[in-house]
Amino acid sequence: MQIFSLKAFFESFPVLLPFLPFTVGVLGCSLIFSLSFGLFFAWCKLRRNRVVRGLVGFYVQIIQGTPFIVLLFIMYFGIPKIFRVALGIDITGVNKAVYMVLTLSMFGSARMSEAMRSAYLAISKGQMEAAHSCGLSTAQGFLHIVMPQALYIALPNLGNLIVSNLLETSVGFSIGVIDLVGNAQNYNTRTYNVHMLEVYLALALIYWAMSMLLAKGISLGEHALGRRQGLRAFEKRERRQRNV
Repeated sequence: MQIFSLKAFFESFPVLLPFLPFTVGVLGCSLIFSLSFGLFFAWCKLRRNRVVRGLVGFYVQIIQGTPFIVLLFIMYFGIPKIFRVALGIDITGVNKAVYMVLTLSMFGSARMSEAMRSAYLAISKGQMEAAHSCGLSTAQGFLHIVMPQALYIALPNLGNLIVSNLLETSVGFSIGVIDLVGNAQNYNTRTYNVHMLEVYLALALIYWAMSMLLAKGISLGEHALGRRQGLRAFEKRERRQRNV
């Protein structure tokens, strides 16, 4: 019996790749919401209002302490039941990808809010004072001085979280979402699971390539942002001084 078929491995790519845009679309939609709500939650946790900080902190702890697949099942089975019982509305016909995007957005926003909050706290308060002394308003100082530096600090962590969100899309098949993994499952069923190893290796290679492209893009963005602010030269000078 043949352990591995190179022919079946290469034949898997034309079957899997047509579903790549769908997976990228789910990731892209979820990132829009994750980054937006992550920024909002970070802002809430930086406020002096203890009630707001406490509510957002509780939400972040609950989401971070729940496995993604469990959260996905809660959203998939819970939301239709709430609509049916509380509002009398049947939403069972809603595309399953909607639940995937919603769960990814919740999961991502909770984790990204912490990365954004810690990045903002890493910026010295003297930066805003210097902005005020130059005649800039608080909003101008934040947009032109504080936010670019905070983004530069947060970008590596945000990049890791974005790649993590990409990998989390692979569990969408558990609620019937036909993406890369769901299509691989269907293809294996049609071929009687004869070449499961080859199909899943091809699938792993596709996810690996996407992860590498995302990581490379984020790294290029980090370097470009650092050069624009002169931070890369500053960091190199600091490292040279520490090594002396």
